[in-house]
Amino acid sequence: MIVDVLLELAILGFDLSKQGVAYLPTAFGINYDHFVRDAAINFSATDTAFVLALIALVIGAFAGAAWVRPAGVAVLLVSAYSSVLTEIAQLTGNQYLSHAFRSPGSNLLLNLDVIVQVVLALVFVLAVAVTRRPAGTAAVAAPVGYPGGYPAPFPAQGAPGYGAPIPSQPVAGYPAPMAPPAQQPVQPITYGYPPQPPQAPPTA
Repeated sequence: MIVDVLLELAILGFDLSKQGVAYLPTAFGINYDHFVRDAAINFSATDTAFVLALIALVIGAFAGAAWVRPAGVAVLLVSAYSSVLTEIAQLTGNQYLSHAFRSPGSNLLLNLDVIVQVVLALVFVLAVAVTRRPAGTAAVAAPVGYPGGYPAPFPAQGAPGYGAPIPSQPVAGYPAPMAPPAQQPVQPITYGYPPQPPQAPPTA
């Protein structure tokens, strides 16, 4: 689309080189008094609207807008249709029109400019058609076994439940963790009195 803008501005530059700044009102559609005579192609108000639409499309493309592709197809196809009709009228018209298609040399360059724009429009439309995502294709595939792309609410059979401790697994290259030592029984502690010696059993 940037190339289309440059090609359109090249046509405007040719008209300005012939008529000067006075051609700008004609380019904007304010009046039609300064068209370049004997020129096969002139920059008109339609071209001004086309350039403004292209600039908006370029800005939207850099911003990542989703509407750029369908809007670009519509704008470029409408412009290409008009350009093709203009070229066919020159090639199939009377002797004066067919002669003006290629003579003088500036007319040939102007017509080649328009033909290149038509080719670029067709390339853009073809690229959009090839890279278009089929309808109904999900952007991210959902996990198998549960609809909606969300994890299953309950763990599978044999798997630890939510909050259950995960048993430690030995790591390759490291010794297995040692079991904690067994706790020794604790003797009761007496407070304030020395421990009593064991009493001898009674004699008969």
